[in-house]
Amino acid sequence: MVFLLAAWGIYFFLHSFMANEAVKQRLANGLGLSKRGYRIAYNLFNLIALAFLLLLLYQTPFSLLYSKGSVVTIAGALVSLAGSAIMVFSMKNYDLNAFLGFREETRMPLQVKGLNKYVRHPLYSGTILLALGFCIALPYTKNWLLLLLMIVYIFIGMYYEEKKLQHYFGDEYKVYQQKVKQLIPHLL
Repeated sequence: MVFLLAAWGIYFFLHSFMANEAVKQRLANGLGLSKRGYRIAYNLFNLIALAFLLLLLYQTPFSLLYSKGSVVTIAGALVSLAGSAIMVFSMKNYDLNAFLGFREETRMPLQVKGLNKYVRHPLYSGTILLALGFCIALPYTKNWLLLLLMIVYIFIGMYYEEKKLQHYFGDEYKVYQQKVKQLIPHLL
């Protein structure tokens, strides 16, 4: 279990570390990659690492936190479905081809439409709901511990992302921060 949580912790660290602008530039230059090439390599690395970690999660035995029945499983599936829908709808505000590295990134205006009207980080909200539903449906202790680790990672990541967005958009983002909550409309 310690190995599993450590592996996820390393993944979360590398995910953010490799997304840092200075690190991206150094790695891209060191590997002889363009910005787009680095973005594609970064996404491939994360996809492969995530697949490995999900396999490791699946193979790691652990006890149930509570007994699961069909009602609990259905409830978990519905929460995960809601999280997935939020993730899909949140991506509509962004250029997915540029995000994946298939097209050169351009400077986008601050996104305050769609789900961004209600929360500043709808993709994170959806991710947490997706994982929470997974934990409800499959209530193994390892899943709940991973959810807690992921939430800590998301809050740390949001802190640094917000700093970057404040620098990028200035007062416009600060006004947006005052009007719109991070993850849960009107609450958090």
